[in-house]
Amino acid sequence: MKKIIYKNQKNEVIKEVDLPTDDYYAEPAEVKGAYQKKEVYKNGALVEFEVFMERDQKHSEILNNPSLKGVQISIGTRQTIGELRYEKVYCYESTKVLSTIFNTVFDKENQVIVSSFTDDIENEVPYWNGTTKYYYDSSIREGDALFECQYNDDGELIPITIDVEELGLGDHDGTWIYNDAEGVADLMRIFKMPHSLAAFYVSSVIVPPETAIEK
Repeated sequence: MKKIIYKNQKNEVIKEVDLPTDDYYAEPAEVKGAYQKKEVYKNGALVEFEVFMERDQKHSEILNNPSLKGVQISIGTRQTIGELRYEKVYCYESTKVLSTIFNTVFDKENQVIVSSFTDDIENEVPYWNGTTKYYYDSSIREGDALFECQYNDDGELIPITIDVEELGLGDHDGTWIYNDAEGVADLMRIFKMPHSLAAFYVSSVIVPPETAIEK
């Protein structure tokens, strides 16, 4: 049996989930951005621990906690960017060796708009093949992303196609979006998004500027 417990800054339980198997698990929307600690138990034993640090805390304070010996630890920070939430999480193996770093950006509906990771621990340079961006517009389609962007090893956009017929945008031409000024212009034309937001999706930059989310 697997149990996941979410706690707030007062160490109070805000959500507890029992899972009979280790199958894929989607974090409940109501706890995203609201919890400070996440504890994962298997057969009653703590095996994973995630915490979002206070500003004056150091990783060593958490990693050297005797109660977390042999436990996989994730240490994160949260930052608010306009209506967005940016989370950066450092993932340590049970041996306390840093293995990877995850970067995630959420919109105001707690939908993931950027997911990225890096194994380049020393430089913290994102692994561009591990970066995906998602674009949502509930006025066109609710819940599902309208398109996804992925990038090659050099951080250049892998060309995507927009199916305007499927999206009910029949007054637009279906088009390929490339990593250039024309691609930015096409996204602005089809989705009526500002230049800064279109440029953000075409580029591999992980954290958008505040101007990119002002519609």
